[in-house]
Amino acid sequence: MSEVETLDALRLRDTRLISREPDGPLLYDLERTYLFEVPDEMSDRLGQWPPARSDPALERWLADNDLLTRLPVPAKREAKDAPPPQVTDVSIDLPGACNMGCTYCFEKPSNSRIGPMSDATLAQTVDFAFAAAKGAPKVVFHFGSGEPVIQFEQLKALTAMALDRAAQGGQEVEFELTTNATLVTAEIARFFAAHPYNIRVSCDGPAAIHDRFRPMANGRGSYPLVERGLKLLLEELPERVTVNSVFCSGTRLSELWDWAQSLGIRHYHAIKVGADEESDEHLRSRDLADFIEDSAAIADEIFTTLKNGGRPIDYHPLAKTVRRMMLPQPITRFCGVAGSYVGVRADGAIYPCFRHLGLEEYRLGHVSEGLDDERRQAFRHAEAAEVDNRPHCRDCWARYICGGGCYADSVVYEQDRLAPQTAHCPYWRAEIEEGIRLYHRLRSEDPLLCLAMFEDDVDRVLDEADARIMRQVRTF
Repeated sequence: MSEVETLDALRLRDTRLISREPDGPLLYDLERTYLFEVPDEMSDRLGQWPPARSDPALERWLADNDLLTRLPVPAKREAKDAPPPQVTDVSIDLPGACNMGCTYCFEKPSNSRIGPMSDATLAQTVDFAFAAAKGAPKVVFHFGSGEPVIQFEQLKALTAMALDRAAQGGQEVEFELTTNATLVTAEIARFFAAHPYNIRVSCDGPAAIHDRFRPMANGRGSYPLVERGLKLLLEELPERVTVNSVFCSGTRLSELWDWAQSLGIRHYHAIKVGADEESDEHLRSRDLADFIEDSAAIADEIFTTLKNGGRPIDYHPLAKTVRRMMLPQPITRFCGVAGSYVGVRADGAIYPCFRHLGLEEYRLGHVSEGLDDERRQAFRHAEAAEVDNRPHCRDCWARYICGGGCYADSVVYEQDRLAPQTAHCPYWRAEIEEGIRLYHRLRSEDPLLCLAMFEDDVDRVLDEADARIMRQVRTF
């Protein structure tokens, strides 16, 4: 800092002090996605800024790391006149039905279960997807509402149709399917393995936990059927299977982790439940301490395994933060909803996401007519606005890693649709802090260990980093 510069001419960048026992705190620079080790003697003084009196040593350390800057606060306004992103990902509700009776089912509040998609609407949906994604290198079809395997024959027909269209246009095509696995047979598992499918299996952990929340439609426990189907999938395409567990009140994350390890699951995701405050599933403050303790233990295990040359479970909540700390651009939206991604109901109506299906005020068009881009943009600039333009998110230190939370949860479970599901926020922040600590430990031990977390997908991680540098893409 020059002699003529004073604190009045400088500002402290947007930062967050993160504890790092037993080695001292870290300072997370939100604006640049940088991480600094804070000298022990300065950590207490950093919590009081600006200082009550001159603190030359602290000021010099901050200036040397460009944490004190003359640059203005980065602009936080979206270019509302810019065209919406190209649609490349289309989620299709083929069955319009499900064979289970999950207690927290997100489809209950909407009118989405209207029976299977007709063959004519299916063909129109494929036409819509390829027309929307014209010129894009890849088209992705998602199947995540209801139970798509109910309509397996139709699924096979769509797969063949999409592969043929992609070949004609010189594009790649990929399929992302979420299933409860109860109907999966050896034949179905082999079909997925033979085609470009990534599978997500919904299972909430061991039988005692899973059957409490995810019974069959007739009320009977579903776990034996789910485990059977999951094992068939793991036999055929283990690296392309992710298990999603919905994390509810009273569940210990450590139990879910031990269960995932016992089954040899390679990719695992624990998702915070979307639920009304009065429900048994709704996460409460009493659950948070256990969640923090278990997240730290999982991070320790991942670090130790990588340090020793092993291959830990790819645990999405922590891996996501490590990946985002490796990228130079902030994440300003939770997902590509109504942007690169849209949902299609069984009747062909288009919505921002598969979780909005049936909520008529969110309808964006029909596959036979196309999208209403004005409605898309209105949604993206209001309920799905970037985090700096969301009143409940703009001052949160975790916003550029979290992205603002699920917009559909806000519609269903919050009175204020511009707010995230507020019960989730302490969990997001705790999870992100643990992920940042894990990133720092890996980087300090050996920077290559950060990439080792993504052994199956190193090229994609590096390509994504290049894309963000070159194009400054702000959604994932």
